[in-house]
Amino acid sequence: MVVLFSLVFLLALGVEGSEKVYQLRASTNLSKGETVGRALQYFVDLVNERSGGRIKAVAYFGAELGTQREQVEMCRTGSLEMVVAAPGTGLGVWVPQLVLFEFPFLFKDNAHYRRVLAAMTDEVTRLVAPYGFVAAAGQSQGVRNLLTIEPVYSLKDMKGRKMRGPNPIYIRMFECLGASGVTTDWNEIYTALQTRMIDGMEASPSSIYRMRFHEVAKNMTMTGHIIACVYYFFNKKWLDSLPEDLRKIVLECAEEAAAYQAKIDDEDQEKALQALAQEGVNIIELEDRDEWVKACAGMIEEYRAKGPEWSDFLDKLLSVE
Repeated sequence: MVVLFSLVFLLALGVEGSEKVYQLRASTNLSKGETVGRALQYFVDLVNERSGGRIKAVAYFGAELGTQREQVEMCRTGSLEMVVAAPGTGLGVWVPQLVLFEFPFLFKDNAHYRRVLAAMTDEVTRLVAPYGFVAAAGQSQGVRNLLTIEPVYSLKDMKGRKMRGPNPIYIRMFECLGASGVTTDWNEIYTALQTRMIDGMEASPSSIYRMRFHEVAKNMTMTGHIIACVYYFFNKKWLDSLPEDLRKIVLECAEEAAAYQAKIDDEDQEKALQALAQEGVNIIELEDRDEWVKACAGMIEEYRAKGPEWSDFLDKLLSVE
């Protein structure tokens, strides 16, 4: 009787274990309507479907859970299982060289940039794993161009301009281009342009169009100077706790979401560029892009000089064709 009871008890444990439901709370500081947000919802839906209910996934968008940095900290401590974050600004406090993903004139085009993101996934994971993260599903947020009040046709037109930049790399880039960089909050750009506190800003066409910045600055110069990105950062302890089949499902769904985001972002950028032109924005093709590249070339050695970890990361970025 005792043996029979023990057997029944063990079988019950096995059934209970097989029915365990894992929670996956994912968050981004971007809106649900942006392509990264749409891809995150796509990811969550895929995980819920393919896990057969063994993972209960939910996504949070915008500032619902706090700033990007606060969301990253929540993921690190286990209050979230996953965060969608820009590597440099999100995890730069621990691995500052990740900001090099946003470096001027380092990447040929968006297709090249996406190859870099995919190739660098394991390296990013190696760097962030000591802080409790695993990286996956790198996603481009589109090639960035200048939007200015007065037109910029060539490098000489940048002299003396006050340009908004979100971090030190952008500020230094503008200095190299003959302008001055000004740090302005994203939500204050419209007013800053309107009041001429700044002469221009930079972002992808879809970001510019969504924020209606073109209402107060009517010239877009197609510089393609920087591309920004995000990765999915999972809480490492949580991901490692999953059964092998569920971990495989989660990572496969993440890669499918990244492919989905690439498709819809390309479509969104092209649609936004057309809409900007239709709404009166002067779209300018650079006359002397090689001069812009040359003006910023010295930045590479400046950043190599920050230390071997910076130089090593630059080498790895540059090694991807």
